[in-house]
Amino acid sequence: MTQSLTRFIQDSIKENWHSQSLTDYKGNSHTFSEVAEKIIRLHLIFEACGVKKGQKVTLVGKNSANWGVSYLATITYGAVVVPILPDF
Repeated sequence: MTQSLTRFIQDSIKENWHSQSLTDYKGNSHTFSEVAEKIIRLHLIFEACGVKKGQKVTLVGKNSANWGVSYLATITYGAVVVPILPDF
C-alpha cells in the first residue's frame, strides 16, 4: 500500500463529505463532515493535553459512533490506541 492510512482516511472524508459515515444502533447518524469536525476537536484536545505522536491513548467505552470517532482521531493524530473492553 503506497498510501498512508491517515491519507486514506482524509481522502475518504473529502470524497464522501455529505454522505453518512457512522451510525449508532437505533440512534443518530453522523456524516463524514461531522466526523471530521469531531476528529479536529479531539486533535486540539490531544495537543492541549500534551499528547505527543507515538504516545499511548487509552480508549474505553461501549461500541458507538463516538468510540469510532475517538479511534480515528487518535490514529490520525499519530498516537497509539490502546482499546480497553469495558466488560473486563
